Amino acid sequence: MTRWLTADDFDDLLAGSQLGVFSAANTFPGSISTWVRELMQERGRLSLVGVEEAHTVFDEDADAVTVGGVGSLPANLEIPFRGDEPRIVVERMTRIYGRPFVAIAALNSAGPNALLAVAAACKLGLPLLDCDGQGRVLPLIDQTTYALGGLSPSPLVGVGPWGDLVTIESPRGRVETLTRAAVTAAGGWLFCALYPAPVRDLTRTGIANAISRCVEIGATLRGGSTGPRGQLARRLGGRLIGRGRVLQIEQHSDGGGRTHQPAQPIGILIEDSGPTKSWIRLEVRNEVVLATIDGRIIASTPDTICMLDPIRRRTVDLIDLQLGDVIDVLFLPADPAWHTPEGRKLAGPEAFGLPLGSLKPVL
Repeated sequence: MTRWLTADDFDDLLAGSQLGVFSAANTFPGSISTWVRELMQERGRLSLVGVEEAHTVFDEDADAVTVGGVGSLPANLEIPFRGDEPRIVVERMTRIYGRPFVAIAALNSAGPNALLAVAAACKLGLPLLDCDGQGRVLPLIDQTTYALGGLSPSPLVGVGPWGDLVTIESPRGRVETLTRAAVTAAGGWLFCALYPAPVRDLTRTGIANAISRCVEIGATLRGGSTGPRGQLARRLGGRLIGRGRVLQIEQHSDGGGRTHQPAQPIGILIEDSGPTKSWIRLEVRNEVVLATIDGRIIASTPDTICMLDPIRRRTVDLIDLQLGDVIDVLFLPADPAWHTPEGRKLAGPEAFGLPLGSLKPVL
């Protein structure tokens, strides 16, 4: 169904977008959040079109384009968006694609990209599709259900902090490599338009209700009636892995073979506060990709493993995490598309250099 997003939804959107994001959960608000809040206030209300009704809202041959930020969040904090990036990249993509776009889609609905999709829709005066390509944060632009469904991120148009405009047209397997090189050369980040496609294909391959679910999660996190421990995970179809105190945070060599992940691997050791005093270990590759209890696999990507501060009722991120912190570790199930053989190959543990073979999480 079509619903409307207004400035009144912003705080819920922001809180919900942080769930499951470990590398940039609470560090990205600031200039981005101020910018998007102001855009939503100026727009008044933004049409959020559900995947089931898109065919009744748009013509059969209508096209949409996906937007998202790629690169370093610290670089973006140092040199923030000017505000005209959505217009620049979508206008250039329109010339390349040869057809106008009637809607915006999100690369993912977690972290800054949830806000950037809203910003683009507001800035361009277009509806926003209620779907995304990840359902969580995955570090590579080709780790999407759009790609699983046969869509290509190419052509890709990106604009960087100094106004450089980058266009990449290449085979699907090369887009990520070329984009990362362009990000480095451009100054650390690119605001991108990518995955241009018919609306029917984006809604077919995207994860339904991603944006509206983000708002609902945020309302739950911010609400006083439902605490994040246990209740939140169960409401989302997941479970609480454990609560404990952080004893160790270490950067280590991968040991899992060559990967293309942009960040170095990190291990986190937590002593569970339950009666068994178990040891929870988390493996981080940009985001948390594996959780074990006393050496037994309890959860792994493509499912989401996230950490919540039980006192401040918000997601914990890597920059904030300190030895001695008490955190809740949650398991949240991924969209079924990620649990196909193709989905696990693209976003399962092996994609992050963790060759687990036939081992399966017990959840």
